[in-house]
Amino acid sequence: MNESAWTSTRRSAGVTCAAALTVLGSVTALFIWGSFFLGLMNSAAQPDNVFRMHTFIVLFIATMPFFLIASGIRLGIGLFQLKPWARRTALIWAGTALCCSLLLIAFRPYETFFIPENFVGETESLKQLIAISLVFATFPISVWWIFLFRRENVKRQFEAAPDSTSANPS
Repeated sequence: MNESAWTSTRRSAGVTCAAALTVLGSVTALFIWGSFFLGLMNSAAQPDNVFRMHTFIVLFIATMPFFLIASGIRLGIGLFQLKPWARRTALIWAGTALCCSLLLIAFRPYETFFIPENFVGETESLKQLIAISLVFATFPISVWWIFLFRRENVKRQFEAAPDSTSANPS
């Protein structure tokens, strides 16, 4: 096999790691969302169920996370296959995650980094813990993705290979 043909389709370890992280994160989000949605469905047995009171919110909770999770799984598969659209989509996801992390830090700085034990209840402490977890999970990964997917050698990996049938018109 020609060495240039081998290196032109070779995927770097960073891209492979980003693709695996995307798929694993999306599957994990699917399980978390599924358990939350299952609890919401089980609440339908109560007389004053959530479905009649908040129909639009229940439909939003039922569909929007599923589409985001499905697009995350598709993004991971596209990164594994070195599709050019996947690199651009990964940059968009990374930029969105970075903006959300920075907004969370900017608008809730005290709640993001300090959890007071004497001043807030259990629900507020849980919200603060979730905010800290989101910042610690999304901020470094989004910065890493922005730097990774803008590198020239990574851009070359995602360049569309010329179609072999159009090159030989015989």
